[in-house]
Amino acid sequence: PGTAQHGGIFDDTSLRLHRTKHEQFVRDAMHGLSSGFSVLDASQPWLAFWSLNSLDIMGRTIDSATRTRALQTVLRFQDPRGGFCGGQHQLPHLAGTYASVMALVLVGGDDAFASINRERMYEWLMTMKREDGAFAVHEGGEVDVRGVYCVLVVASLLNIMTAELVSGVAEFVARCQTCEGGLGPYPGVEAHGGYTLCALAALEIIGSTHVLDLKRLARWMSARQMAFEGGFSGRTNKLVDGCYSYWVGGAFSILQRALSRTPQDDLLYERRALQRYVLACCQDTRIGGLRDKPGKSADLYHTMYGLLGLSLAQHYVGVDPQTRISDTTSVYSVPARMMQWDVVASAADVVGVSSNVVKPVHPVYGVSLVPLAKCIKYFYALPPLAPSL
Repeated sequence: PGTAQHGGIFDDTSLRLHRTKHEQFVRDAMHGLSSGFSVLDASQPWLAFWSLNSLDIMGRTIDSATRTRALQTVLRFQDPRGGFCGGQHQLPHLAGTYASVMALVLVGGDDAFASINRERMYEWLMTMKREDGAFAVHEGGEVDVRGVYCVLVVASLLNIMTAELVSGVAEFVARCQTCEGGLGPYPGVEAHGGYTLCALAALEIIGSTHVLDLKRLARWMSARQMAFEGGFSGRTNKLVDGCYSYWVGGAFSILQRALSRTPQDDLLYERRALQRYVLACCQDTRIGGLRDKPGKSADLYHTMYGLLGLSLAQHYVGVDPQTRISDTTSVYSVPARMMQWDVVASAADVVGVSSNVVKPVHPVYGVSLVPLAKCIKYFYALPPLAPSL
């Protein structure tokens, strides 16, 4: 309401995405980080994923040298027992596995895809499975909906979904919904924007978003957009943070499909306000990169998730309720339903200069549509581990 468009004094027509600076910020990080980043030793696949995905969303080329280096780096983390580690000589971890597989999706190519040991991956994932339907993130590790999300993303991409793998998942996720309406990491814990995205996306993959109280969820999510800043907070009575541009913004796109809403209904948050927050408050215009909020330092994590949120606010990516696939029993229904997500060009809404447009992304997987489609095409040409779910 404070913009010039509505009679205010804030002119957002000149807001600009500083793409070149952000690209340089990412490429500098890919060439080497200072010793202060040793705390991220167990997050090395994430550094690759955040970097590659940020470049791709901005439409920057992943050159052959970068591709080769990324492929060689990520494959060093693959454990012979299955899964990927957060670093060499560490335990395989669901989060590191998710980040590694998504990095390989962005690297692309048959050589990258063929390097993943699907059979060992499935065997390892099943060792993480618990009786309540959830997954431990590593041997003896914590249990929460992040693990569920990571497992279902990896399994749905690699064509290793089985009835045993998804057994009890929907019921576990449903128990994570709180009295507020959002979802926490596990039953009885406070609702949180990141876990809500993980929960909704996991249910979308298996076609089970109906197990949630969607109206109560919509009310909680709508309260996450800050009236003054335009960005999202992750929890009740918490401050705005740029990373929730995706964690909550992406969840809104999935909720849109779950509620059978159309582009004419638009999303249940103010898309332009979110774009203004990302462009006006989250960019480090001096050295590049995106940040949590003004006064904070830019980093690869907030750069990628800020760009993801910006993309989903610019583009309407959804599924036509009239043509949506309802089958959830065949393993092939998973890629069919996931690839129904598409861009509705007429519903695009870009704040600032026209060059601010970034690539549209899939809200469930958090990567652009073309590399995702190539990955699915490769793995679903291979025989599935089971004929039905």
